[in-house]
Amino acid sequence: MAARCDGEQLGKLIFFQLSKQQLMYGPMQIESRIDQDQNISKDLTLWNQQGSHVLRGNVIALPVTGGFLYVESIYIQAAEARMPQLKKVVLAMGDRLIYRDTFEQALAELTGGAAPRGPAVATAVASSTPAAASASAPPAPALPAALADRISHLRDQAEQLAKDLDALEKETQKK
Repeated sequence: MAARCDGEQLGKLIFFQLSKQQLMYGPMQIESRIDQDQNISKDLTLWNQQGSHVLRGNVIALPVTGGFLYVESIYIQAAEARMPQLKKVVLAMGDRLIYRDTFEQALAELTGGAAPRGPAVATAVASSTPAAASASAPPAPALPAALADRISHLRDQAEQLAKDLDALEKETQKK
């Protein structure tokens, strides 16, 4: 189940019916797979010592045709720095786990060079309350457009945060 938060669709719920015939990993299982991966574990151990700290972003689950695309960002923060730096991105879909420097690199490897197609898993039903789930949902936007919009929004936020931080540091130095 997901709640929409975009304009006129605000508050509408979407229910995804998943196949009972296919194993679907959940966010906690993806976290465990990330923790158990030898390459990721080695890097996290190396980065998480002597003046630096690893910060892991929340696992984001994006419904795509045939399952979910899970995304987790891994940041490193120096003891003296306030702003963490994006170090790696992990994408997981089905049994595949991709670990790369950028989201674009990971997505290209996961999809064989092209962005995933298709908006939703199995069947989606939309309603404004959980009890009234009878109408079919309009097709969700295609994954590449939705991801591009989200990435653009996150980059804008990061740039604004960096500007605010620079301004704050300059103001503090003046005092």
